[in-house]
Amino acid sequence: MAVGSGGPRRVRLSIDVDPELRRRVKIAAAERDLSVKSYLELVLRQALEADEQGTVEEEPGTWLTPPERSSEQAWGSGRDRRYWET
Repeated sequence: MAVGSGGPRRVRLSIDVDPELRRRVKIAAAERDLSVKSYLELVLRQALEADEQGTVEEEPGTWLTPPERSSEQAWGSGRDRRYWET
């Protein structure tokens, strides 16, 4: 989006995923004739809305619980530790 275009401000969100998850996301997006960006935005919005409304099909909160592992195991370094510790 061009600067000063008057549209809504957008920010970049970057994540690292394993190759199998990336493959599954690309397939799911293609099956719906969506770009990966559009598909992930839709999935994230739906997940957040369901979580906020308490309509998550699984036990509330369990599917959003990070795996039991250290930040070093999860990220390969300790620099992102702040995201896992409260």
